[in-house]
Amino acid sequence: MPEFIFYRKEQVVATLEGSDVESAVLLISQGYKKLDDEVEAATPEAALKRLADVQNQDNITHHAFVTGSVFSSIVNALFR
Repeated sequence: MPEFIFYRKEQVVATLEGSDVESAVLLISQGYKKLDDEVEAATPEAALKRLADVQNQDNITHHAFVTGSVFSSIVNALFR
């Protein structure tokens, strides 16, 4: 299965196979920024879906940490 990388410019996300260096250089020259996430998928569409799933899970994890008891305990300990 190929590995896909992602580039973002404003609200547009471009998906490239990791081995497509020429297209990556072109996107960067057009102002796209490379995202840190890389996924393995059968198609570019499946890769975008997987990226959305990963980013959604990251948001859920972040929210759970910020609203969770561990975070509250740390904040309380800092302000005592």
